[in-house]
Amino acid sequence: MALVLLLAAIVGIRPGLTRDMLDVGVRDHNSALIFRLSMWYVVIMIIESVIQYVQAQLANKVAQSVTFDLRAELFRHVLKFKLSYYDKTPVGQFVTRLISDIDGVADVFSAGILDIVRDFLKLFFIVGFMFWLDWQLTLWILIPIPILFYATRLFQVAVKKSFNDVRNQVARINVFIQEHVSGMSIVQIFNREKEEQQKFHRINQEHRDAHIRGIWAYSVFFPVVELLSASSVALMIWWGLHESIDGRMTPGKLLEFSTFITMMYRPIRQMADNFNVLQMGVVNAERVFKLLDTNEYQTDDGQIQKIEHGGISFQHVSFSYLPEQDVLHDITLEIKPGEMIAFVGATGSGKTTMAALINRFYDIDRGQIFIDNKPIRDYSFAALRSDIGLVSQDVFLFNDSIFNNITLYDDRISRESVIDASKKIGTHDFIMKLPGNYDYNVRERGGMLSAGQRQLISFIRAFVQNTRVLILDEATSSIDTQSEALIQYATESIVKNRTSIVIAHRLSTVRKANKIVVLHHGRIMETGSHETLLASNGIYKRLFELQFQDE
Repeated sequence: MALVLLLAAIVGIRPGLTRDMLDVGVRDHNSALIFRLSMWYVVIMIIESVIQYVQAQLANKVAQSVTFDLRAELFRHVLKFKLSYYDKTPVGQFVTRLISDIDGVADVFSAGILDIVRDFLKLFFIVGFMFWLDWQLTLWILIPIPILFYATRLFQVAVKKSFNDVRNQVARINVFIQEHVSGMSIVQIFNREKEEQQKFHRINQEHRDAHIRGIWAYSVFFPVVELLSASSVALMIWWGLHESIDGRMTPGKLLEFSTFITMMYRPIRQMADNFNVLQMGVVNAERVFKLLDTNEYQTDDGQIQKIEHGGISFQHVSFSYLPEQDVLHDITLEIKPGEMIAFVGATGSGKTTMAALINRFYDIDRGQIFIDNKPIRDYSFAALRSDIGLVSQDVFLFNDSIFNNITLYDDRISRESVIDASKKIGTHDFIMKLPGNYDYNVRERGGMLSAGQRQLISFIRAFVQNTRVLILDEATSSIDTQSEALIQYATESIVKNRTSIVIAHRLSTVRKANKIVVLHHGRIMETGSHETLLASNGIYKRLFELQFQDE
C-alpha cells in the first residue's frame, strides 16, 4: 500500500518535465536543459518501473498466501462433513470451489483491491495537478466524465451477471466431466457415447454463451471510453486555442494536459477492469464462504479414546436417511465382545445401515447404541474410526502404491506387519508377482487391479489396523470362489478375540457365525445360529433354499 501511494504521488512529475522541455528548453534553445530534463525523465521512469515491479511481487505473494491458507482451511473444513452431505453433493462442485473459485478470490488480492486503490489515487493526484495548473481548462476536460461513470456502472452490472453465469456453467462442466470420466465404462458398455456427447455439447454451448455475454459488455464499453477520451482532448484543444489567443496557453502546457488526459482515462478504464476482477472475486468468495459457512458436522464431543472389549448393544434404535421414512425400526440387539455375528437379508433390509451406525457415520434418530456399556456418543470419532475396522463392498484405492493404500501413511504400521497380514489373507503371492511388489502403483481407484484383487487389498488394510471390532460389509461379493475360500480361512484366525460383524448375501460365508440376524424391511425378524434358523422354517430357510436349491 505504501508503494501504491508513492507511485500515485509521483504521477505528475513526467508531464511537468515534458512541459518544461518544450516551453523552456525548446523556446530558449537550451540543449543542456533539455538533456538534463530528459535524464530526469528516464530516472523517474526507472523509479516507477522498480516500484511497480516490487509492488506486483508483494501483491502476488499476498495473493498466493491467501490462496494457500484459504484452500487449506476449506479442505480442512470439508474433511469434517458428515457422509450424508457427500451423498447429495456432486464431486465436481467441490473441485470448482477448491480450485477455480479460490483462484478467483486470489485475483482480488493480486490485481483487484490494490490496483483499484492505485488507480483511484492516481486519478485523485492527476485531477489535483490539473486543477492546480489550470482549473478552467480542467473543468472543460472533465465534462465527459459523468457520462463515463454512468457507462462504467452499466458495464459493471452487465459483467457481474455474466460472471455469475460463467461460474455456474464452470461448475456444471466440472460436475459433468467428473461423473462421466468416473463412469466412462457405463457410457461405453451401453453405447451412449453419442448421447453423452450431445449433452456435453449443450452444457459447453451454455458455458460459451455466458462468456460471450461478458465479452459483449467489454466490446461496447471500451470504444465508449476511447470516444469520451477523444472528446476530452477535443475540448482541451478548443479551449487551449481560445486561451492561446490571449497568450495564457503555451504549447508545453497543452502537451502536459494532453498527457494528463491519457493518464486520467487509463486508470478509469483499468478501474472498470479491476472492478470486474473484484466483482468476480466477490462471486467466487460468496461460493467459497458459503461452503465455509456450511455446518454439516457431526458433534464430536466424546471423551473416551479407546474401545476396550468391543461389546455392542442396540436399544430400540430407529434411523432414517429422509425425514419420516425410517430405514431401521426399533432395533434391539446384543453383540458380545469377541462374538462373530452375521447380518443377512434382502437388498434394502438395513444391513449396511446398521454397520454405518456402529461407525457413527450417521447419527440415529431414536434409541441408543452402546459400546462396552457406554453410549456411542461418549466415544470420540478417533476412537470409533481407529478401533472399528471396515471392509466395504465398494472398495476405493488411491492413485498410490499397494503399501501406502494399505497403511494410509500410518507410521505405526510396518512393512513386516503388512506382509504378514498379506500372507494370512493369501494375497502375498499375487502382490509379489506385480512390478515393484508392494510398491506397485495401482493408479486411480485401483484401476490396474481386478475387482477381486482390490477387495483383497481392502481386507489387508482393515486387518493391519488391529481393531477391536471388524465389519465385513459384503466383503466377498467381488471375489471368486478360490479367493473366497482363502478369505474364509484367514477370517477364522483373524476374527479371534475381536468382535466381528459379517454382512453377506452369500449365506455360505456366515454358517460359522455365533449368531445370525435376519433383517427384513429394517426390522429384525429372526435371530439364531445357522442350524437353529434352518430348523425354524422361516425367512432364513427360504433364503438358504433359494441360493442352494441347485446343489
